[in-house]
Amino acid sequence: MKLVGCNLFLLFFFNVCSPSGKNLDSLLTFVDGDGSPRIVVASPTMGEKNLPRNVSISVLFSVPMNINSCVQSFSIAPNTLGFFDLSDLTLKFTPSSLLAFGSYTYTITKNCESKEGTDLKDVFSANFSVGEAVNAGSNPQITGVFVSAGTVADCNAGIANRVNVLSSDYINVCMGSPTTNEIEVVFDRAMDPSSVISAIQISPNISANFVWPSANHLRIVPDRPLNGNIRYSVTVSAAAADTLGSRLLSPVFKSFLVGSENLVPTATSITIANGTLADCLSGIGTITNILVTSVTNGCLGNPTVNPIVIDFDRPMNRSITESAISISPSLTGTFLWSMADARVTFTPDAKLVYGTRYTLTVNKNAISANEINVSQNISYSFIAGGAIGDAPVVQSIGVVSQGCSNTFPGTGSVTGGNWLMPQCFWDNSLPMLGPTSYYFRSGDDGNGDFNIPDACADVNTDNFKLIFSKYMDTNTTLNAVRLRRMSPPSTIVQLSSWVWRDCQATFPFGCRVLELAFAEQEASCNDSLFGNALTSGDFNLMRSDNAPAGFPFYMITVDTSAKDTMGASLQSNFNFTMEAK
Repeated sequence: MKLVGCNLFLLFFFNVCSPSGKNLDSLLTFVDGDGSPRIVVASPTMGEKNLPRNVSISVLFSVPMNINSCVQSFSIAPNTLGFFDLSDLTLKFTPSSLLAFGSYTYTITKNCESKEGTDLKDVFSANFSVGEAVNAGSNPQITGVFVSAGTVADCNAGIANRVNVLSSDYINVCMGSPTTNEIEVVFDRAMDPSSVISAIQISPNISANFVWPSANHLRIVPDRPLNGNIRYSVTVSAAAADTLGSRLLSPVFKSFLVGSENLVPTATSITIANGTLADCLSGIGTITNILVTSVTNGCLGNPTVNPIVIDFDRPMNRSITESAISISPSLTGTFLWSMADARVTFTPDAKLVYGTRYTLTVNKNAISANEINVSQNISYSFIAGGAIGDAPVVQSIGVVSQGCSNTFPGTGSVTGGNWLMPQCFWDNSLPMLGPTSYYFRSGDDGNGDFNIPDACADVNTDNFKLIFSKYMDTNTTLNAVRLRRMSPPSTIVQLSSWVWRDCQATFPFGCRVLELAFAEQEASCNDSLFGNALTSGDFNLMRSDNAPAGFPFYMITVDTSAKDTMGASLQSNFNFTMEAK
C-alpha cells in the first residue's frame, strides 16, 4: 500500500501528512481476514544496533485500539522508566533518561485489544542495541566465580585447586587456603568497580577487602576464614555494569559448601602421668595420651601433683579456651600456655584422689586465635590410682566366671551386667547402681544328689571376686567378709573355700585379689546334711533360675576389721547387693 505524498517509513513518527487533509488515524485501517488487529510497523526494528541513547520506541497498529490495554501489555527489559505518547492507532514510549549502553528487548502481548475487544493477533517482540558497534547487542557476562577447594591437607598447605563454582556445586571448599579463602569474580570485559561492588552480596555476610588486579577481575579477600560446614551463596545483581554502562542481562546466583573444615581447631593430645606407686613418687610416671589410651593408674602426684597437658593443632585464644575447659570432679589449679599458645598445661593445686575417675571436657566455646570454634564438645577420662592412699578400699568386685581381672586393678561396667561379662561388675571409679543391675547365676541346679559327688561340683558363676587397692592381711580380711540372702525366705550361708591371688613374695607379703566360694544350707546337694562327708560340703548357692519362682537378692559385705599388711583398716564398710538369676 502506498500513501499519496508520503513515505511509509515516516509513519513511525506519527506526524506525517495525510491525503485530502484527513487525520492519519482515519486513513490507516488494516484488518486480517479473522478480524484480529496487528502491528503494522514498529521502531526500532528487530536487531538494530548502534542506536543513540535517547532512542524512543514507536508502534503503529492496524486498527483503532483500546490503547490503555496496550500500555499495560507493553514491557521492556531491562526494566526502564519512561512515559507514553498515545493515539487510537499509535503507541510511543520515551525513556525518562538516556539509556545505558547494551541490549534491550521490548514486548507487546496479545492482551493489547482493539476497541471492539479483539486481542492482538500475535505477541510482538523486538531486540535492539544501544552503544558502540563493538558492544552493540551484548551485555557483560561473568565467566567465573573462583574459590579454593580440596582436602584438609591441601587447604592447609595452600595448594588446593581453584575451582569455578559457576560450573559445578562444590562441597569441599576450604575455610582458608591456608588462612583465608579469596572469592574471585571474573568478567568478560572491563567493569565499573562501584556498580559491581554494590551489586555483590555474599550470604552469610562476610567482611572483606575488594581488590581489582585488572579491569575485569575482582578479588574479594575475607578478613577471617570462612565458617566450616556452612553453605555460602554469592549473588551479583543485574545492576553490575561495564565501563560503558551496559549491565548484566540477569542476576547471577551461585553457592558452595565449606566442607573441608581445615581450620577448625582440635585437641591432638591430652596427656597425664601414670604408672606404679614407685614411679609416680619418683617423678618418672609414664606420660600417656588419654585420647588413644585408657588410663586406670594415673598418678595422684608425679611426685606432688599430676599436671594435665592439652595440645591443640593451632594457636588458641587463651582466656576463652580456659573458660571452655572443665574437669569433673572439680579441681582448682592454674593454667600455663606454651608452644605459641597451642599447648595449655593445667596444674592442680593438690594431689588427685585415688580411685576417682576424672573427666576432662573441652566444650565448643573453645576458640582458636583466628576466631574459629572447635566443632563439638570433647570429653575424655582417666582413673587416678598410681599412688595409692593410706587406707585400703575395695577397688572392684565381680564373679569368677567373668573376665574380671586376677590382678589389681579391676575394671567395672558403667551399666552393670551379668555373670558372663568380660569385666567385673563394678570398680570404685563408677557409681554403684541398684541391685537389679548386677546379677549372677547360683551354682546349684536344684537337682543335685549328695550321693553323686560330681552332681555337687563347684560352679564359678556364684564364686565372688574382691579386688583391694592395697596388699591385704589375708587373715583379718577373710574374716571381715560376709554373704547373706536379703530377700525371704532367709537361708544359712557359710564360706566354703577361698583363693588369694596377686600376692607379693617379699615383706610385708599380703595379697590384693580374693576369690570366695560360698555354700547355702538350703541348696539341693546339702539336703539335711549341710557339709556332709559324701559331698565334702556344697560349694554353690541355692538354685536361682526361677524354679522355684523368685529371684533373690544377696549382699556381700567387707567390714573395717579388714586390714592391709601395714595395719591400715579398710577405709569404710563395703556393701554390694546383687540379684541371683
